[in-house]
Amino acid sequence: TLGYIIQLYGYIDFGVIDQVVALNDNIPDANRLPGAGAIILIPRQTATPTPDLNNPTIVAQLTATTPTPSSVDFSGELMCHTVLPGETIVGIASEYSTTIEVLSQLNPDLFFSGCNFTIPSGGPECNVLISEGLCVNVPMPTPTPTLSPTPSGNETATPTPTYAPPMVVSPPQNAIAQAGVIRLQWVSVGELGDLEVYLVQVEDTTNAATFTQVTRDTSLLLPASLIPNDGQTHIINWRVSVARPNDQGIYRVVSGDGPLRTFQWQSQ
Repeated sequence: TLGYIIQLYGYIDFGVIDQVVALNDNIPDANRLPGAGAIILIPRQTATPTPDLNNPTIVAQLTATTPTPSSVDFSGELMCHTVLPGETIVGIASEYSTTIEVLSQLNPDLFFSGCNFTIPSGGPECNVLISEGLCVNVPMPTPTPTLSPTPSGNETATPTPTYAPPMVVSPPQNAIAQAGVIRLQWVSVGELGDLEVYLVQVEDTTNAATFTQVTRDTSLLLPASLIPNDGQTHIINWRVSVARPNDQGIYRVVSGDGPLRTFQWQSQ
C-alpha cells in the first residue's frame, strides 16, 4: 500500500500521501498503485532547508516481491510496548528477552532492512526507525509461577481463548490518516472454523459513533460514511478479535483481547 511505502522513507504522517499522488501521474489515487517495477517519486524529508533545490524528491521502485518470513516461533500472548525517548529496537528486544528477528515478525509495519538477524545487535546497518509513543508489539513476559490452592472440586473452569489476538498491521499506532477511505489490516491467526470470523470494532471518540463488522478476510475497508466531515480531526479507536456466533446469532469473542489501536482521521 502507499501508506506502507511512505513509512519505508521515514514518514509517520499519512498527510504526505496527497503529495505523493500529486507528484506521480501513474498513481490515480491513494488506493491504486502502478504495477511491479514502476518508479514513483517520494518527497524528500529535510530537517533544515537543503541547497539541492533541483532534487526535492527521492525515487522508489515498486517490486513484486515481499520479505520471506522465517520459521521463528513467536507463538504466545503479545503486549504493546510504548516507545520512550532514546529507546532503540535492540534495547526493546533485550528488555523483553527476545530477538530483533522476532520483533520484525511481530511488527510488519516497521522496516528492518539491513538487519543481520544472526547477531543480537543486528549489525551496524540495522537502524530501525521508531519514534516516541509508538506501540511496538512484544512477547508478553512469562509470569512467575505461583502456588495454587488445593482444588475443592466445586470450582468453575475459566474458558481459555482459542486463538491469540490478531496482530494489527495498518494503520500504524497513532498514525495520521488523510480524509478518505481507510483500510484496516491485520495478520491471519490461522485457519478459521466454519462459523468463525474476525470481529472488527471501531469507535470514533470525537463524536461517539461506533461501527462493528465481521469478515473472514484479513482487512476491512471502512465505509465512507465514517469519514469525518465536521472540519476537525477525529480520534479513532479500534480492535479486531476472532469471534463465533452462539445459537441466538450473537458473536462471542473466542480469541485473546488484542490491544486497542488508535489513529487520527482528518476531516474532508
